[in-house]
Parts: sequence; structure tokens; C-alpha cells
Amino acid sequence: MMSRKANIQPETLGQRIRGLRLAKNLSQGELAEHIGLSRSAIAQWETDRTGLHREHLERLAKIFDTTLGFLVSGETSSLKGDELALLRLYRSRAAEDQRALLELAKRLARN
Repeated sequence: MMSRKANIQPETLGQRIRGLRLAKNLSQGELAEHIGLSRSAIAQWETDRTGLHREHLERLAKIFDTTLGFLVSGETSSLKGDELALLRLYRSRAAEDQRALLELAKRLARN
């Protein structure tokens, strides 16, 4: 039997923005209000149909409490051990599993 390796594509900027937005429980409209743009602009970012200006990236990093490096390239050099393992696990899962992992983490954080 042949071993099948998972075909995991690198996460895009749009996917990182969407993941961070969902983790903050923000709708596209709510994020748009924080940035001062339209909901459709956020939708275009999340689907990688348009680029972002540096000032928007800086605002997003501040809203999401992350670094420009993570937003732009997915750089996680500041993460260590279990944090990095959790992030890699999350990224390797399908969208439905990612939502379930986020819900579990939120439930655990409340307890």
C-alpha cells in the first residue's frame, strides 16, 4: 500500500486575515468598520483578489494583536513548542475542523 502525503498548500495572506477575523469573532462588516473600508474590500482581501496597503496591514496587525511578519508571510518565529505545534495542527486541518478547534479553544478559555 502506498503512503499518501497530505497536500498542504501554504496559507495565503487572505486566509490568515480570515482566520484571525474569525478568531476575534468579527464579521467582515465589523472588521471593515474598524479599518474604515467597505465589507467588500475585506471580502476581496480574504479571497486574495486584491492587495493591501501597508497602512491597512498595520491596522490589521494592531486589531488582531499580531505582527506584520505573521500577516504578510505567516512567520511564527516568536512561537515556541506547544504554541507552534497547535498552530501547525490548526493549519493542517480543513475549514470545518478549524472551526471546531476554535470553538473548543474558546470553550476551554472560558472555564
